[in-house]
This record gives sequence, structure tokens and C-alpha cells, in this order.
Amino acid sequence: MQEMAPYLNPPAAARARGLIMSDAAGEVQVIAHEGSLVDVESLAAGTNRPLRALPYELGEPTSAIPGIYDIPVVVDEALIRNQEVALATTEPGGYVKAPSAALTSSHNETHVIPVTKPLCEEPTNGSKANDTARINASVSSLTELRIKQRLDETLHIPPLPEAARKIIALRSDPDFEIADLVTIIENDPSMAARIMGWANSAFFVVDPPARSIADAVMRVLGFDTASSMALGIALGGSLRLPDAHVRGLPPFWLDAVFTAATMEAFARHVPDKQRPNVGLCYLAGLLANFGTLVLGHVFPPHYQTICEFQEANRHLPHTHVDQHVINVPREIMAAALLESWELPVEVTDAVRYQFASDYDGPNGSYVHLLQLARQSLGAQGLTDFPTVPVNDQILGQLGLDGEDVASVMQQINDSTEELDSMAQSYA
Repeated sequence: MQEMAPYLNPPAAARARGLIMSDAAGEVQVIAHEGSLVDVESLAAGTNRPLRALPYELGEPTSAIPGIYDIPVVVDEALIRNQEVALATTEPGGYVKAPSAALTSSHNETHVIPVTKPLCEEPTNGSKANDTARINASVSSLTELRIKQRLDETLHIPPLPEAARKIIALRSDPDFEIADLVTIIENDPSMAARIMGWANSAFFVVDPPARSIADAVMRVLGFDTASSMALGIALGGSLRLPDAHVRGLPPFWLDAVFTAATMEAFARHVPDKQRPNVGLCYLAGLLANFGTLVLGHVFPPHYQTICEFQEANRHLPHTHVDQHVINVPREIMAAALLESWELPVEVTDAVRYQFASDYDGPNGSYVHLLQLARQSLGAQGLTDFPTVPVNDQILGQLGLDGEDVASVMQQINDSTEELDSMAQSYA
């Protein structure tokens, strides 16, 4: 320990992180290169133990100093090749400098094995030219499903719910009647209850409360938000939640509801002249993680593996995990499916490019609002978005500032009880 000193701004290549993994035999401290993917399958093979990461908070780092937890230590072989390493401490952003030899000098049982795999290029780049080919290659190599003319048939997705079909048709009809939307909602008791609950939540502060679906749609929500919410509910009900789950992350519908509300709230703060359609923002947020349902439906055994990889790699976007396990990120698959169902391109682009830092297309406001919502919620552990500072460039493009972010997040925090209740009703 005496040979370790604080290390300010260490180079990325030298940084090591720690995580605690366990099985029936007990816990192990794993020390791995920070900029790589912890390969839980290689780790299991190297230790002959089915180790799984314990849930942890990104804002409370696990120490990478070997032996500090008085449990066996597994060191990533890649770290030994460096002359010195920067070991993460329990202080966020804190590191200590140490020679690589210090990684194996702990008095605890220590194993040096290959633990990580290098990251590929950004899996969801700013072009979808090869999306269909990537989906087909993944489906054909990992399942017994056959490539068919329609994507939903290729993936064996159940037919689009009738309510969703009616709402999509209604949204594309220039002569639509709000009464038609009210009828669709009223014919689905579960959908009606959720929409009434949202309209009368503290999020809108409506006085007097809405007394009917027609009142909720016309006076409180408006056609765009009400139809988007109804469509999201219908689509979300088309696939059941997967049995597997990433321990330490919020349930699917909690993530979806908070993202939808946050993206909608940010949209309302965008200056009038550049404000996108608020209803489509809500729908994009609600469907942002729709790919999780698709993965759980199409690749159930692989999705269990994906969950285990995510637990060990919470510092990375899940796109890298998806790419490693099934060769295509869930956002690409979800966006292509939603596009085949003829959802608005603003929504499908937001879903597709939410992790793409190089997106420069016509629907930038929707993409950037979703990125902002996911980043802001990720900082509170309410999405699986890695904790990163809010992008000032995105704020500038949207006409927002730090005060807008603080105001929206205060609104979301004040509405936590209502949002939790809504997520439970979705589930």
C-alpha cells in the first residue's frame, strides 16, 4: 500500500476498475481494465466458477486496490502488461498510482487470467444503411428463425395489436376526429385507466381533475400526447417482459415511464420556434428501451447472458454488450421493427440513434432530447445510461440550459410517486 500515491487524470489505457462478483462459494474482487468489456464467460472459464456481479451504484465505485476487501482477487491479465496502473478508489473519479507488480502482491489468494475483451467501434453509429443486414445475420446465426419478407415475421413478433393499428391509422389521417381516439381508449379499460391516472397526476396539476376520457384528452393531454401514450401502451403490451433482469437496474416499465415523462418535460422547455411535437417526444421516451422486450422475446437464452454481462459492465452503454453477445444492439432491432409498423420517423430515429454521438440527421431535436433524458435519469440510477455529465452542446442545440435541466429534474422528482404508480400499472 505504501507504494501507491494519488493519481490525477491518469491516461485511459492505465485505468483499472474493481467489481465484486460472487457465486455459492463466496465473493471475489475482480480488477479489470476500465476501457474494456468484462467477459463473464471468460471469467467463469478461467476461475471454474459461475461468478455474477453484485449490484452496485455507479456513483459509489468499488475499489480496485487488490486485497482491500479481504477476499480472493482476480486480476485482468491485460493490466499486467503495463508498467504502472491507475487503480480506482471508492472516491468517484479517484485513482492511485501503482506498479503493475502490486496487483499480485496482495496477501489474499490472487489469480491472473484473461478477463476482458476490447470494445468495438460505436455499435449504433449515425448510419442505418446496414441495419437490416445486421439484424438478419444475427437472427440467422443465433436462432432457428428464418428470414422472411416482414421483419415482425422474421422475429416471430405477435401481430400488431388492433388498438395500435387504429391509432397509427388515426394519426396519419388529416381529417381525424378526437372523438375517434376517445372511443379507441374507452374500448380498452386498462389503457383508459392509465391515461386517466396520468392526466390527473401531480405532473399536470389539473384543477378540476379530469372526469372522463374525453375531458382528459381534450382539456389536459391534447390529441398528440394522448394518442402517443395510448400507442405506447398498446405496443408495450404486445410483448411480455423477459424473465431475466439486470440486477441493480430499475424494472423495464419504471425506466420507460420516467424516460417518457422526462423527455416530454424537456420538450416543453424548448423555445416555441424550435419545439418538437411533445406527444411524439413522450412516445419516443416510452419506447426508448423497447429493444429490451424484443431481445427477451427473440433471444431468451442469450438475453440471460446479456443481463449477466450488463451487471459486470454498468460503466458501459449496453450497446457494447449487445454487440458482443448477439452482434447487433437492441436499438437497431427495435427501431427497424417500429419502422416496419409505420410509426413516425421522429420516434424511430430517436430510438435508433439514442446512443449515437455522431447523429446529424433531420430529427436531431428528438434524438438529442432522448439522449438528454436518458443521461439525466442515468445520473439518478433510473435508466441504464452510464453516468456522464450532461452534454452542453446538446443543451445549446435544443435552446436549453442548466436551469432548465434542474427545473425538469425537480418536476420529475416531485412526481416520483405518480410515476412509480403508473409504472406498476403498466407492468
